Amino acid sequence: MRINAKRFQVIAIAALFLVPVIVAWFLYSGRSGPGSGPDAHGVLADPPVELGDIALPAGGDAGAEARLAGRWTFLYLERGECGTACEEALVRMRQVRLALGKDATRVQRVFLPVVMEPDYDRAAQAFPGMVVLPAGTPGRGELIERIGSRQQGEVLLVDPLGNLILSYPPGLDPDGLFRDAKHLLRLSKIG
Repeated sequence: MRINAKRFQVIAIAALFLVPVIVAWFLYSGRSGPGSGPDAHGVLADPPVELGDIALPAGGDAGAEARLAGRWTFLYLERGECGTACEEALVRMRQVRLALGKDATRVQRVFLPVVMEPDYDRAAQAFPGMVVLPAGTPGRGELIERIGSRQQGEVLLVDPLGNLILSYPPGLDPDGLFRDAKHLLRLSKIG
């Protein structure tokens, strides 16, 4: 009987140290447990909205041959005048892109003003590398139609296939966009 008690003590001591390590490994690897797996900070477009592939005007982060499809895109939708909230969102988009480090070259920024105002040229100058889709851009009207009734001031995350997959409400949380973009860029083999 003494042997069984000693064996039980050894097993109990081993379990005391091994169980937390095993539980931590399962939680970290996302295989089980509460909160496992990545949580999107944006609103998932279910199903994804196909925005198509349009040529973007020269001067953006991607250069002269830029297209909506082919790279990850932060697309800012503005239905009115680009005021303080608009400028803050554009600054946050730029900061998130820069925070992506070596992956920043895989992401482009696009500003889609629905109603063209003279100050949108000022926005393009204030945010170098960002593409502004002016009136008359081929495919712009179709893009606005496909986006539909999204809120003014939303930031949309578009995958390299031209699909809207996540949207972020006005008052962009840059940390949420950064975490989602970092996660998607790490998993993506395209764009």
